[in-house]
Amino acid sequence: MYLNSLNYFRGISIILIVFGHCLGLADFSYNSVLGNTIHNLTLGGTSFFVFISGFLFHHIFYAKFQYRLFLIKKTKYVLLPYLILSTLPIAYLLLRICIAGISSSSSITKRYNELFSFPIFRHYLTGVDKNFIGYWYIPFILIIFLLSPLFIRFIKLNFKTQILITILLLICSIFMHRGIESNAFSVFQNVLFFTPIYLLGILSSEKKDVIYIKFKEKEFYILGLALTLAIYQAYIGELGNYHKSPFIYGGMDLMIIQKLLLCLFFMLFLNRIENYKLRFFEIIATNSFGIFFIHGIVIYLLGRIKMEIDFSFTPNSFILYFIVASIVFLFSLMVTFIVKRIFPKYSRYLIGS
Repeated sequence: MYLNSLNYFRGISIILIVFGHCLGLADFSYNSVLGNTIHNLTLGGTSFFVFISGFLFHHIFYAKFQYRLFLIKKTKYVLLPYLILSTLPIAYLLLRICIAGISSSSSITKRYNELFSFPIFRHYLTGVDKNFIGYWYIPFILIIFLLSPLFIRFIKLNFKTQILITILLLICSIFMHRGIESNAFSVFQNVLFFTPIYLLGILSSEKKDVIYIKFKEKEFYILGLALTLAIYQAYIGELGNYHKSPFIYGGMDLMIIQKLLLCLFFMLFLNRIENYKLRFFEIIATNSFGIFFIHGIVIYLLGRIKMEIDFSFTPNSFILYFIVASIVFLFSLMVTFIVKRIFPKYSRYLIGS
């Protein structure tokens, strides 16, 4: 059964992800409790995508699951766009070498050094790049997809065992935190960190009718808890996502708890409009992966323009931050439309949409 509410959730998630990544571009500083709270609410949107992926895994794929076909689909529409777009920085370095060679520029040695110092293996393994933000999500979610047979076995367990496994893994995530992006092994730490969120997505699909009944008209209490937690994080000076090596104690990751509360809130709240057609969110949800792959490139290009003209925005202006983030989002959506128009049969291989 097609769920409008989950589709709308996917649309909201990509909006929050893009807005979270635009904080630096908009020079939005965090020198107040309000600013820090906005910071903590907008960052960490990856958890929404992971929750939705787990939900859809049970809702769509579980009943007629075929591992080979599942992986083929993910390879074509997730891995291939990632490989193509992740190659752009390397292609750019090669282009600069060609230009320097043609013009007999003395900078050709510098360009070669840039290429040879480029961490190609870590670049593709972790998705971490100083140019394109957000690509780190792809390597770890692909490993999650590879582990699908384990999740099939998880679904077949009795409910008490499912809950026990999920709680134990969630406790591990709370104290382990996300991996340090510069570490080549961070992708595997992120797999473990996000697995309980994926499992909670599966359980939410499996028990959605019970959840809708038990928590009916209680979603704003859950939202209140999430907001309180975000304010508390801001008050104690905790900003954004938590990153560290896995075996070093760094306190509790409050962000993962906050995001899980928001996942439950959106699931319940959007169920109220399940039978409504919201064209705006349908368009965004349909193009969400294209926006995801494109927005990092847009942020990079706008950042380079800012740097070249030595421009900066007024710090800590929420209005400017909202305008900048909206421009990035709409431009990413427009580029997605253009790619789909030019390559109607191949756009999913290029940008995932």
